[in-house]
Amino acid sequence: MTARQGVRHIRLGPAKQQCVLAALLIDANRLIPVDALLDRVWHDAPPATGRAVLYSYVARIRRLLPPFPAEPGGPAIVRSAGGYMARVAPSHVDLHRFRGLVVSARAVAASEPALAAERYRAALGLWQGEPLLGLTGPWVEAVREALTVERTSALTECHASELRAGRHLTLLPELEAIATERPYDEASLRHLMTALHRCGRGAEAVARYNRTRRLLADELGLDPSPASQELYQELLRATAMAGTAPESPGPLTETGPGIPAPARPAQLPPACPTFTGRSEELRLLDDILTNRTSQRRTLILEGLAGVGKSTLALHWSHRSRAEFPDGELYVDLHGSGPQPPLDPATALARCLRQLGISVTPNPGDWDELSALWRSVVAERRLLLLFDDAADAEQVEPLLPGGHGCATVITSRRRLDRLVVHHHAQRLTVPALTTPESTELLKLLVGPSRTRAEPEAAARLTEACGGLPYAIQVLAARLHLRPEASLTTAARQLDACSPLNVLRTDSSDLISVRTLLDPSFASLPGEAQRLFPYLGSVPTSSFRAEHFASHARCTPAQAERVLGALVREHLLAEDGPQEYVVHHLVRCYAAEHRTKASRPSPLHGTAPYPPTPSDQRPAGRPNVARHRQHLDRPATLNPPG
Repeated sequence: MTARQGVRHIRLGPAKQQCVLAALLIDANRLIPVDALLDRVWHDAPPATGRAVLYSYVARIRRLLPPFPAEPGGPAIVRSAGGYMARVAPSHVDLHRFRGLVVSARAVAASEPALAAERYRAALGLWQGEPLLGLTGPWVEAVREALTVERTSALTECHASELRAGRHLTLLPELEAIATERPYDEASLRHLMTALHRCGRGAEAVARYNRTRRLLADELGLDPSPASQELYQELLRATAMAGTAPESPGPLTETGPGIPAPARPAQLPPACPTFTGRSEELRLLDDILTNRTSQRRTLILEGLAGVGKSTLALHWSHRSRAEFPDGELYVDLHGSGPQPPLDPATALARCLRQLGISVTPNPGDWDELSALWRSVVAERRLLLLFDDAADAEQVEPLLPGGHGCATVITSRRRLDRLVVHHHAQRLTVPALTTPESTELLKLLVGPSRTRAEPEAAARLTEACGGLPYAIQVLAARLHLRPEASLTTAARQLDACSPLNVLRTDSSDLISVRTLLDPSFASLPGEAQRLFPYLGSVPTSSFRAEHFASHARCTPAQAERVLGALVREHLLAEDGPQEYVVHHLVRCYAAEHRTKASRPSPLHGTAPYPPTPSDQRPAGRPNVARHRQHLDRPATLNPPG
């Protein structure tokens, strides 16, 4: 508590004396009974000579204050019946000046927000720190708390006027500091959310709300107020539709920041023009993903590399666009390509950007972005296609929370966690049937060539084992060599490993061999070491003990390795302890064994001992049992 005469500070004496002066000035121009003054200064424990001490303090205060000025309104303490009164003009006491300025600001806040903001700032500028600093007692504490609330209310009203006046940019740092200082202050939270949105940071505004919502729930067991929830929904809609502030934002209205025109994303890559077959799989996709009453509208398309998961997903997505009026989003997650897998935070940022929301991802920290993403898409009907997922952990933050969106995920790995924890449905995409393979080859190389050499065409499609990617690579090779007949290509397949033919050139840049490399690289060390023995099993169908015998490993090792191969879809289960391997995967495994068995210049010995089946050529497909497994109709795998 301070007093000044001009530029000279007046020493106000001991704390109790200052408390007497404060008690009189806070209720200036009002008579305060002596008993009330005694209670304010000493509460319920006044000294025995309390009245005499009070009179002494009043006398000293009169001597400290300037002489009564000639003009009316000068300070004075007058005695009246039973009490004292400080007779002083409001302009001489900062508290009353503050209150007068706040009243005048409120009078023009609705019509002239800029003028109101100036008056609020003038009022707030009178505060020099904590009120009644250095004084103690119950009355002092109560007054201090009330005055702090009064100042906070004025500051909040000031912020509202400044936002209405369009001063969001200069106001933002102050609002951010208040959010840190007073995390439960929802009025300031609403102003911060509005300012962030106005500054083109709508995603942060929604994230701030979600952070406060969690804090209120965790610490107080409360939900945000209806006003905060209403603003959140409004900003959410505006953020989802635009994400950036207008070039010259107008004054903020009471109804919110304004909602721009919506943007409908259409991010799907082109569909494959030679898509054929897959009628059963397409029917299953329709049943699962276009059923608006279903609460399980997440589908994982899994399967061997090159079996056509992404092609199927894109074909169905283009065909079903009309089912999703709010658009289609597509993200390549790079789960198996040469690029490293996409970090979930980066993937979320891309998804939000496709909805017009600009955010800066922080790799490894995606909780808030994921919450924002779920909020943004909660009421929308979007088709979400997440292609080539590395694992379930990469996809989990991208899953929507509501049931309006349909989500398609493709992966060459089993994503059991999504099935168990997120109720996703799973479809293992099978190889093409023989008629479908023949039709695809005809579409790729032309009907005249397949009609001219039907037997060779059948041998080629059989060698590809119903793998669409293998058929496409073979067709590309034939286009690069237009003089070569289908019969010549079939003879080449008979003469060597199919993998040496199923490539566009000797560089292996585009080849079935290169396609399978990431799946092999993803295997754990033990599985990589024993995987080459798949090239030694006599047929495409075998039992676990047969593999253990060929690999010369224990049954437990065989179980672990075969399980890892199943998870990578390098192998398919065909019953208890029974497995089926695609013949091109067998060829790939045999090549790995051959490479590893070559004499080493350092060691001179082969790490893979020979087995009886080493005399059998792994390069020729044993397709009868293999196709019996792979040509079965597509079915949904049960959870788990």
